[in-house]
Amino acid sequence: MSLHDKLVVDTSDMPNYSVFTSGAENFTIELYYRDRFDSIYFNLYDADDTPLITGEKLVYGMPLWNINDANLPADRIVPFDEAGVENSVSIDNFQTSVFLYYDDLDPDIEDPSNADVDENDTDNSDLLDDDTGSSLIEDEPSDDSNEYALPSDWGDNL
Repeated sequence: MSLHDKLVVDTSDMPNYSVFTSGAENFTIELYYRDRFDSIYFNLYDADDTPLITGEKLVYGMPLWNINDANLPADRIVPFDEAGVENSVSIDNFQTSVFLYYDDLDPDIEDPSNADVDENDTDNSDLLDDDTGSSLIEDEPSDDSNEYALPSDWGDNL
């Protein structure tokens, strides 16, 4: 079971049109494949079939639209593999391991303050902690001497 909701499309017959709802509006996404570059592209249309986005390549991990426009769907859709195995979008992995996921994680999963606490992760400082008592992500600044770091008194003269 995936953590995100996904937009499932049929890749057996491209170009392919799929209608999805965002808020109270319907949108149509057209997906098509370019064999020469082994890339999948999309066009986005509003409910009246007016083109909103045309000729955009699906890029792994990047939202399909990343601009603030009232005509675009409010939902963000991102192509990626929840298992973390893939790192690109191709005809071979699209809709088998790489899907179009809605960026809609439950706040209990996204916000560490709402997550479950255990004895190895008492402060819930990061969600990527492996709960062994050590983490690969530094939550506190390092004590090493960084020649490019600002001096400790840099803000005193402001």
